[in-house]
Amino acid sequence: MPYYLHVLDRVQGAAHFMVSDDEAREIMRELLTLISGYMVPKLAREIGGEPSKTPLDLGLKQR
Repeated sequence: MPYYLHVLDRVQGAAHFMVSDDEAREIMRELLTLISGYMVPKLAREIGGEPSKTPLDLGLKQR
């Protein structure tokens, strides 16, 4: 089971995999409706200079 779903860096040869942060968030919101919460990976991005992957906020409201 995947731990992270990565928003890819903009590198040569990977343009066909590129999605915007908003598109990635929408994919994750749809995924949450299809599978159990503990199986949903964290949406993350690698940011230069940061010590680890940075989770992206999905913009979900708490109930």
